Amino acid sequence: MTKVSCSRCGSTAEGLERAPLPGSPGQQVLEQTCASCWDEWKGVQVKLINEYRLDVVDPDHYDRLIVEMAAFLNLRESDPAGA
Repeated sequence: MTKVSCSRCGSTAEGLERAPLPGSPGQQVLEQTCASCWDEWKGVQVKLINEYRLDVVDPDHYDRLIVEMAAFLNLRESDPAGA
């Protein structure tokens, strides 16, 4: 794994092996997020999906989850639609 400067925790730590999502959002996570913060996000993601009853197959729900992820991980130049 490569080291990344994490936009959430500010440390230089082990990053992910590959992009966890397709498109631009996945590339941003790969380049700007450490593995530890990504693991934290996965727990928060489950809570958001359950609390707001999100269906990630619905494009509007998916976009909302991507926006929440970008805010949680403090991603720079986020493109929620992945276009």
